[in-house]
Amino acid sequence: MPPRLMHVDLDAFFVEVCRQRNPELRSIDLLVVGGRRESRSVVQSASYGARKFGVRAGMPIARAVALCPDATFFKGEFAWYRDASRQVRGILERFAPTVVMSGLDEGYLDFTGTERLYPVSLLPVAQSIRDTVRAEAGLDVSVGIGPNRMVAKLASDAAKPRGITEVRAGWEEGFLAGLPLRAMPGIGPATARRLATLGLDDVWQVQQMREAQLARLIGDEARPLKLRAHGWGGTILRGGRPARSVSRETTFGTDVRDPDELETMLLLFVTRVSAQLRDEQLMARTVTLKLRHDDFTTVTRSATLREATDLDRDLFEALRPLFLAAFATVRQRNRGVRLIGVSATNLTRASAPDLFEAPQRARLRQLSRAVDRVREKFGDDAMGPAGILGLKKS
Repeated sequence: MPPRLMHVDLDAFFVEVCRQRNPELRSIDLLVVGGRRESRSVVQSASYGARKFGVRAGMPIARAVALCPDATFFKGEFAWYRDASRQVRGILERFAPTVVMSGLDEGYLDFTGTERLYPVSLLPVAQSIRDTVRAEAGLDVSVGIGPNRMVAKLASDAAKPRGITEVRAGWEEGFLAGLPLRAMPGIGPATARRLATLGLDDVWQVQQMREAQLARLIGDEARPLKLRAHGWGGTILRGGRPARSVSRETTFGTDVRDPDELETMLLLFVTRVSAQLRDEQLMARTVTLKLRHDDFTTVTRSATLREATDLDRDLFEALRPLFLAAFATVRQRNRGVRLIGVSATNLTRASAPDLFEAPQRARLRQLSRAVDRVREKFGDDAMGPAGILGLKKS
């Protein structure tokens, strides 16, 4: 039997989680989540009402304000999204032997080998998943079923909102033929515009062309595009794979030139990143600083630690020299800082504690776990380093 994969996509996830946490938002049709109206951050999600005005995820808030001036703009908390995502994942794991979350709001399920349970179609189990997520988590999902990840993802996109689309093996070309090329993975707005100037707007056009003919138009991109147009895609899901990175960043409402304020924000992000690492039982060997000047010049600097860690102090001690060097350039250019961010990469699963760990580090680890327990009970802002006291919330 061919692989049978399912893509589950939470509809307007960030919007709906904010509505759950803030009942006053439930009656607001035009809702944009990601930052306040005057902020310089980007849209995380928009309600379906706001999407009719052209508001999309990743768009600058200022652009969203211009497109939909009557919308309500709201900034949610990462902890809300994390908790809701975990709840949904727990539900999905009851239905499939392998579940791989590809983001907070989407995941793949592998039903290969379950033919005796579902001999004909996965539609019944998809309906059960949709209804269970709604009943237990209060969130809507769209579900796509396909013989590979690409087709399953495109099927869930076609099913939105709260729909189910199944594309069985052998149906791929017919399903894809009705899609515009811009819907295909790897084709962003710029590539779509370039293809349109060559007369290529829809997938069926690529399906009908010979690869050599397509190569004369677009070069080396011809073969992968041709394969995708005919429904080729990856089929392997690796469960239990650690996340690629854990990160935090913010865009300031006004440009910042004070290094102390930036260093305080850096410390705050380190505490959030390290807490998430511990919570997900991960450790990082590489940390990266991201600093964007007010003229949009973006600088990234990374450091690789001798040993993987999940402790705040280790990460901050590695990041601080990177920040001092990067900010020296900011001063030399006489610029302000528009954005600062921290990411932890090169992740591995946390190992058992070292029995011969130095007493000072053992105490630091115990303190970190105690702080995590307080935050779990009272919220992320309940306890933190003295250096972030009085920090204004962005």
